[in-house]
Amino acid sequence: MNERDLTRVLTEHVAHVRLPDEAVRRIRMAAKEEKPVKKKMSLVITLTLVLMLLASAAVAAGSGLFDMLSRTIGHYVLPGADKIVQSGLAVAETEYATIHVHQAAYDGQSVLIMAEAVPTDERYLLLEETSCPEEERIALLIPEAENGEQTIAEYAAENGLTMIVVTMRQSYPADSMEITDWNDGMLTLVKSFHANDEVLPLTLTFSTFPYEQAVRHDEGASTAQVEISLTASAPLWQVSSEERFDLPHYGVRIDGVRITATVLQCYWEVFYTVTDVEKAQNGGFRVEVLDAAGSMLPRGVLGVGGSGLAQHEGDELVWHGGFGASAEAPAQLMLRVRDCNNVTTDLPITLN
Repeated sequence: MNERDLTRVLTEHVAHVRLPDEAVRRIRMAAKEEKPVKKKMSLVITLTLVLMLLASAAVAAGSGLFDMLSRTIGHYVLPGADKIVQSGLAVAETEYATIHVHQAAYDGQSVLIMAEAVPTDERYLLLEETSCPEEERIALLIPEAENGEQTIAEYAAENGLTMIVVTMRQSYPADSMEITDWNDGMLTLVKSFHANDEVLPLTLTFSTFPYEQAVRHDEGASTAQVEISLTASAPLWQVSSEERFDLPHYGVRIDGVRITATVLQCYWEVFYTVTDVEKAQNGGFRVEVLDAAGSMLPRGVLGVGGSGLAQHEGDELVWHGGFGASAEAPAQLMLRVRDCNNVTTDLPITLN
């Protein structure tokens, strides 16, 4: 197989896969070393080699960002969402771990950053910062462990392992949610938070330290920082309603609704004015967005997903939330307003 044939195989048959440089190099070397054979057989051999390398690369790199979201929290995105994913963003090195900022996605509202930490020594057992190794079973990390009833701390002591905590912090000032996974020694961290800048430069700080220093890790942590930049993707669609609803029982007036969809999920905004501060404060009102029949929508869990906290004084206020990704805009939805006594009012709205 000559260089032209090999290039055609790599571009036509696996164009959707980004092969590591080392894998491409090995394929080219193998192709150059093979003896002359029929072209069809040569193509089969090379394709087989490509697939074998792809399989090993997939195992080494771990699962993708959206694969992990669906596996751990059941969050699904629209087909084609992978087009907004940026891969191979940065590598951070600390004393205890090498951390690859593997993938990230940003839809203009939710930021998702996936980092994979691998220990620098096989005697290190990596843990996320909320781990309770004295209570949690080792089976949570290693399902095939001989004694799955052991705690993580007991397993580490028995096998001469040092428990190392790994943390990830972003420079952007926003509350964040973190999802973690552990597979064959590799700790995967996915951080999600809300942002609305078109271009988002970020500094990520990774800290690693022995679990015994968790309370005072600032004194002995090995840290590393990396810089990345994310660009917001365009929304799929946006619909809104300017229907007003005066709700004296709750002390508020609904001024309008806006729904914005991306490949990651849908985001809703309910605009309102407080007309009676005392009722709004004492009633503890909240808003839910339901489908037109009044049934729950698939919950949005990223960025501003879920119901926020209402403000109880002022006008031009906004209640944020989210629901699952949808390729088509709804023509109608239902707003459900509820107070702390569970008094509810359903408001059908038409969207344009």
